[in-house]
Amino acid sequence: MVATTHSRPTHCPNCGVKLPDIPVSLCAYCAMPVGMDSQRESGVESPNAGRITRVLEHEDLADALAFDPPESWAFQRGGQRIWRGKLLLWAGGAALVAGFLLNLGTGGAALVLNVFGVLGGLALAGGAWLVMDGARARRQALVPPLLRRPGIIVDRRSETRIRGWGGDTTYYFSIEFEGGAVGEFEYPGRGSNEDPYVTNLPGVAYTRGTDLLLFQHIRV
Repeated sequence: MVATTHSRPTHCPNCGVKLPDIPVSLCAYCAMPVGMDSQRESGVESPNAGRITRVLEHEDLADALAFDPPESWAFQRGGQRIWRGKLLLWAGGAALVAGFLLNLGTGGAALVLNVFGVLGGLALAGGAWLVMDGARARRQALVPPLLRRPGIIVDRRSETRIRGWGGDTTYYFSIEFEGGAVGEFEYPGRGSNEDPYVTNLPGVAYTRGTDLLLFQHIRV
């Protein structure tokens, strides 16, 4: 049951994320109508509304909306697991064949106890698990719909985690869309060679749920 305050929903009835306190007509994460008055209808319009409107009217918008962004890192990591699993399946099959050839003429029991047979069986089991786990991760990553929407980055923050000798940085961008809906989206850092997006940047955001896949700048 969706919680409400003065008949206004506090969470999206579709994806369940918390809605902002300002009145919005659409959820920032799934674009689901939430039954709340828009900023324009309530007489409170965002100072970014004009720039977002210019993005909507820009000649490059059609090409940006037709662009297919790279999928999230969760999806890509699933693909890496599948690739590693296939390598293990190949190695396991090769080990079983090698064990069989080495044990020709020595009896079936020797083949079972042979180190090639044991390693081959373990590799096959591990490879099958990696393939299934990677496929599950890719399916799960594609559950939220891909949304392509004009907007403007209004804020950003980052979190850095130290792991062993290195670390990784995750950026969180607050993006405002048409109608005043604002959501914070997660974007993994790509390393020192790629600068993260800056605030006050207009363009088209490509999102799946709370993941920001890409933000394409449109100069207005």
